[in-house]
Amino acid sequence: MIEPSAVRFASAGIYAVSAVVLLALARRKPAALRRYCYPFVAVVAAAAVGVGLWGAGIGTFSVANGTLEGGQVLTDYVAYPFLFGFAAFVAGTSRRYVGAVVALIVAMRVGYDVAEVFAGPLALAGTGTILVGYVALVWLYFGPIAGAASRQPPARELFYKKTRNLVLFAFGVLIAWAMFQIAGLLDAFTGTVTLEYLDLLLRVGFAGFAFANVETLAAGEEPETSGGSAPGGDAGAAPTDSGPNAATSGAD
Repeated sequence: MIEPSAVRFASAGIYAVSAVVLLALARRKPAALRRYCYPFVAVVAAAAVGVGLWGAGIGTFSVANGTLEGGQVLTDYVAYPFLFGFAAFVAGTSRRYVGAVVALIVAMRVGYDVAEVFAGPLALAGTGTILVGYVALVWLYFGPIAGAASRQPPARELFYKKTRNLVLFAFGVLIAWAMFQIAGLLDAFTGTVTLEYLDLLLRVGFAGFAFANVETLAAGEEPETSGGSAPGGDAGAAPTDSGPNAATSGAD
């Protein structure tokens, strides 16, 4: 049986190579688009470091009834808020909704840690946070954030829809994995292999997808403000009634 540490070292190596490749691809993008690419490089590089530390057993600390892995904490708390926040950003929504998505993701990730190391009511609360948070994410992505995306150029709206579907599917599978892990239904090897595969898909796969579509962000990249109307909305048409014919119309 292959040791979980060997799987993690192999995964860390894949992340390291992927980070180098992504950096090279980012430098080939136009200068105006590189600012969207470099954060993905940083996320993948952080995963290489975090998973490598996890494989080496560095940074493990005990909490309540269990242990937390410093390497896992590093890579997850860097990657998840950025990736899900980026999906909301692609929609051109307001900072308020981007912040709400990031806050939900952080709360869900904390909920997993709580469920992992505590028992009883705290464990149930942690599990509930994960499930309720996912439902809230689905509502945000298909509700107000999708509404903002519909006011973007067609290419950017399509980019948002694909990005949203990717993160929701990948994270939904991760939640299912977490439930099995918390319940103790996965042995060490199976749990490690499946988690590393899912994490690679979410981080490296997402980065590759974003790089292939980043040009769509060049159009309509200004997010909508929470207090104003979207570009092209009714607010821009209202002043037409104040022209020279307004008085005549009123007299009629």
